[in-house]
Amino acid sequence: MDRSVRPPRLTPGGEYLRKRGRGLMHQIDDLQQGIASYKAYDIPQLRLGIVESVANALLPFLVRKLSSSVGALSITSGTTHPLGPELRAGDLDMTITSEQMADQDEAMVQKPLFAEPVVMVLPKGTTPPRDWAEMEDLAAKLDFIRYGHRRRLSQIIKHQFDRFGVETRGNLEFDSSVALLDLVKSGQGWAASTPLCILCGGLTEKDVEIATFPEITPIRSINAIWMREREDTSVHMVTDMCRSIFGELTPRLARRAGAAADRVQVLTD
Repeated sequence: MDRSVRPPRLTPGGEYLRKRGRGLMHQIDDLQQGIASYKAYDIPQLRLGIVESVANALLPFLVRKLSSSVGALSITSGTTHPLGPELRAGDLDMTITSEQMADQDEAMVQKPLFAEPVVMVLPKGTTPPRDWAEMEDLAAKLDFIRYGHRRRLSQIIKHQFDRFGVETRGNLEFDSSVALLDLVKSGQGWAASTPLCILCGGLTEKDVEIATFPEITPIRSINAIWMREREDTSVHMVTDMCRSIFGELTPRLARRAGAAADRVQVLTD
C-alpha cells in the first residue's frame, strides 16, 4: 500500500498481488469443489465415445457397471461419427473404437480390448464357398451388400477382396448393421461382417449362414484410446470393465463366428 497519499492506494506490486490473489482464491474454490465431488463418486465425470457396432452390445452392461462409480456420464455413439477429432479437442475423455492410432502419435494411448474375425454372412441355405474360385462364382451370382466406405470394417473387407482379386456386384451400401443384415436374412444378397455386428443386428446362426473366408481370416480389433495427458485411474477402470464385458459376451459371439470361433478373443496389454 502507498500510505503517503490520502486515501491510501495500491502500489504496482500491490495491484499485481490483488489480481493474482483473486485468481488463486478462485482456483482454491474450484479445487475444494473438485475434491468434494470425489467423496461421492470414484469418477465425477466421464465422457465416452463408442463406435456404433460396439455400443449396442457393450452399453447395457457398461452403463450398469459405471452407474455406481460415475457422477455424470456422457456417451457419444454413431455409425460414422468422427470420434478422433472430438478426443483431440478435449470433448471426449476416451473412445472405444475399431479405429487404429497412428504408430507415431505419441500424444495418444491405445489399449487393445477385443479381437474378432470378419466372416461371410449368407442367406440361409446358401452353400458357403470353399475356395476363391467358388467365391468369385458367389460374387457373380449374388449381390454383395456392403458397409459404408467410411467405416473401418468396410476398409478391411475391401482389402480382402482386392488381395484375392474378387469383384463384387450390387450397389447397396449401409452404415447400419441392422439394415444390412436384415437384407441378407431376407435373401436379397450376402455380406461380410463380424460377430459383434451380427449380435447387434439381432441375428443368430439360425437366421443366416456364417462362414469363414477361404485360407485367410481377416481380424477386426476393438481398442480403447485416450489422450496421454488425460490418463488417470478412470480410463484404466473403464478399460478393465470393457474387457470383462467382452469376456462375458465371448460365448455368444463365438456362436456367431462360424468356424473361426477361436478367433474371438479378449486382448490384454
